[in-house]
Amino acid sequence: MFEMGSRVTFSETKCDTATANLWRQDAVSGQPPKIHETPLVSITAPAVSQFKQQMAYLGAYADLRADRAAEILEQTTAVSPFLASIAFLDPARTPFTLELMSAALRFTNYCGMRMKYGIAAKRPIEYSPQVQPIIMTPTHGSLPSGHATEAFITARLLWKLMRGADAKQYSQDGVWGEMFMRLAARIATNRTIAGVHFPVDSVAGAVLGLTLADYVAALCDPHADNLTSASFHGPAFPATDDFDWHKLYVVKDDHQHQSVGPKSAPWVTSESQETTPDMISLPLAWLWKKAQNEWNDFAL
Repeated sequence: MFEMGSRVTFSETKCDTATANLWRQDAVSGQPPKIHETPLVSITAPAVSQFKQQMAYLGAYADLRADRAAEILEQTTAVSPFLASIAFLDPARTPFTLELMSAALRFTNYCGMRMKYGIAAKRPIEYSPQVQPIIMTPTHGSLPSGHATEAFITARLLWKLMRGADAKQYSQDGVWGEMFMRLAARIATNRTIAGVHFPVDSVAGAVLGLTLADYVAALCDPHADNLTSASFHGPAFPATDDFDWHKLYVVKDDHQHQSVGPKSAPWVTSESQETTPDMISLPLAWLWKKAQNEWNDFAL
């Protein structure tokens, strides 16, 4: 946690809506850390009028509550066990992978909560008495969705481990990565079905989770040659749109789209930045190598 958490800092700005910024603190050996001039992640909240338009999804998705109630309840405490239905995760088989995922999720919670409190977006229950969530509404802000953030950082990190492993089945056509993303999206959407999140919360959470996955990998993997910096521009997001992860990320090539939305007013932008040898954390690199080896095929 120290290796990850000590390398970032935060700021907020208030204009028509609130913006929360997550900054990298890059260090050069023998010199004090220096805040990178471009945020690692910047999230600007939509306007209240946009959240009100998104209320239509809360009513529509409520029809799925009977089908999803059991998994929604299980997902209030953990998302990783659901991804184990795709990846062969088990404490006896993949202890280092589980340790890496646990550290990444703690780091994600640290970043996500700080940004939530900076933005302080209201929950759906505060807009209408008809929402009637089927689980307790968390007392922190609605955007970005913590479950979406956690689901997508876990999904992308697992995909990165498996893509880089010496196992042919994981490198074919991106099918494992596609399944990870579908399940991450289901976990995120379940929070709208439950009545505690808007679809736009999941969009912002997915942007944060996908970007943090790239950043954590850059701290861990000596072979990573770039990382992503991303911004979510909430006021430009079409309030009538649902959450669709395909607009944000390409599984097969493992990269985030550079621009999403109209060219004149994109609601997501991202750019690739080169990594430096000084970014690598030796403890995390050790853990990454151990975790990746757990996805290699056995030698015949």
